[in-house]
Amino acid sequence: MSYASKKRWAVRSGDALTRRRIYLLPNKSGIIFIVTCVVMIGFGLNYENNLVLFMALFALSVLITSVYYSYENMKGLSISYMDPPNNIHAGNSIYIPLYMKNEKHDHVTREMHVMTGLGPDIFIEDVKSGHHTQLTCPCPWRGYFEIPVIRMESTYPLGLIRGFSYCFFEEMILVYPKIISCEYMLQKETGINSASRSEHRSSNSRGRDEISGLKKYTPGDPINLIDWKQLALGRGLMVKDFSADDAMDMYLTEASIKSRELEEQISMLTYAVIDLSQRNIQFGFRFREIFITPDSGPEHRQRILRELALYQPTS
Repeated sequence: MSYASKKRWAVRSGDALTRRRIYLLPNKSGIIFIVTCVVMIGFGLNYENNLVLFMALFALSVLITSVYYSYENMKGLSISYMDPPNNIHAGNSIYIPLYMKNEKHDHVTREMHVMTGLGPDIFIEDVKSGHHTQLTCPCPWRGYFEIPVIRMESTYPLGLIRGFSYCFFEEMILVYPKIISCEYMLQKETGINSASRSEHRSSNSRGRDEISGLKKYTPGDPINLIDWKQLALGRGLMVKDFSADDAMDMYLTEASIKSRELEEQISMLTYAVIDLSQRNIQFGFRFREIFITPDSGPEHRQRILRELALYQPTS
């Protein structure tokens, strides 16, 4: 069954199972049991054996009773998605925390299988209200990971009827790029738009930059840095040049690593971003269409990793 089909028949995360979302079918053992009962009925009618008829009808009544108990076993059960996992990187497994409860707090759901088809199944013998568990799913790619539809299944009480239902989640998990260890070298901010540089300095480095001199105006320099006095003296357009901390002038770029393959570049840059952040080094980031001004700290690291995780080439 496809994902869309499962979702159409599934209950939303946190909603309790009702009769419209609990499906009951005989499993392999149940089919054999029904066929045996039919054969016994045929044998009893053909040979007018009341004892065989009685045993066959009694067995069918037990089967019908088990249908009711299978439904009652799953009725009111709900699965909720707890806090999303953080700092998940492609190539690792995702552990999805789940919270299971029942509308009737004293009700216990028996012999419950929880599965996604992507990872190992979970078997819970007794699901009490407030039960915590987690599913494991592989995640080989970066970007947003859509939690697969969860299948809940139980053959309680006799193992003849399979009660099952589906649950889907609207939440998405952001998966960062795979980490590939490499050697890297920060680059000077050569070629980076000076307006962006000056804007960052004015907002984040005020009080730390000092005017080191004047330089000729080049297209792209911010107008607020033009020295109008020099223009009035006939010396042409001159702009103020600032000196800043060395870290403010260093960027992590494509030239920082040795790779030409896109995904490998992203993975190597991910390693470099994490390493620089752990060493508390201030740096900027420039990779194709992504440009982030120099900064440091966890928020800076998360911003860069998010951009890398969601990056898609324009052509």
